[in-house]
Amino acid sequence: MSKTTKRRLRAVAIFVIFLALAWAGYAALMQKEKGPNYTAMFKDSSKLFSDYKSLNKAQLRVRSLNMNNALLEMNGIINTYALEKPLLKKRESSYGAYVFKIEENKLPEIFKKFDAMGTIENNQETVDSALVVKSLVTEEEILASKRKELADLEAVGQIYGNIADRKEYLIGQIREQENRVSVLRQANTTLLYVQMVPTMGGSSVSTVRKFIFNFVGALVVLFVAIILAYYGTKLIMYLLSLMGVKGFSASGMGGSYQYGGYGNYSNRYYSRYGSSRSKRKVKRIYKDKPGAGKESGEEAKPDDSNK
Repeated sequence: MSKTTKRRLRAVAIFVIFLALAWAGYAALMQKEKGPNYTAMFKDSSKLFSDYKSLNKAQLRVRSLNMNNALLEMNGIINTYALEKPLLKKRESSYGAYVFKIEENKLPEIFKKFDAMGTIENNQETVDSALVVKSLVTEEEILASKRKELADLEAVGQIYGNIADRKEYLIGQIREQENRVSVLRQANTTLLYVQMVPTMGGSSVSTVRKFIFNFVGALVVLFVAIILAYYGTKLIMYLLSLMGVKGFSASGMGGSYQYGGYGNYSNRYYSRYGSSRSKRKVKRIYKDKPGAGKESGEEAKPDDSNK
């Protein structure tokens, strides 16, 4: 392998390595800054928590370095403090979502357990303003009144027209009132919504691992691309030479390209007229003159007949 070829290969290798390093650094930086989309991850659980009627609500997000242990401890907290079957208990490989009811006075105790598991953020406690002004006694009296009116309509027997419409309206009102009374009876409970997520940016080993993975991947892709480009170019040049395009050598597969055929032209010219470095002797012949046929520059010998 010639020195020129080695220099070219070295230059291409350095360019590929620097390009792969740049791509790996950019990809690792973008992955670190972007992070997961928690809005999309907890979309369904957030809607469930928002739609469910409860006088007291609490929502928080817990970040933990060890998600496996945190998710296991979360199961123990639910088994200990949940008043009934959880409304939602979702566990994935890298996060978890939980919605369940607890006693209101147990909330500070649960917060201490979450604080030991990791970092608490987005802590929010709310009270339903539409229900806080309601009185349980008053709402129970309204419910009893609607139930009595419905019983009177059913006692009539066959009903139709406006009376039937009134009955359907009362059934819907009674269901809403029962739900309202049930919520007011649980005024000493809190609906708790917990999001478990891993700690982001705390592992430099993970960042380095992503960088190395991206670098190796970019290096392989660029190496394959260069090989395909090289042999693809040679194949195109070979096909052009087979089609008779001037300047391409079929034997060398495009290795001896000559721009515009200038090399062939110069070879023909110098073979005919000579070059400045190697002058050819030209023999001049003069008719009817002595010494004809002699090379120029040679003196003519005297004639013996004049002696």
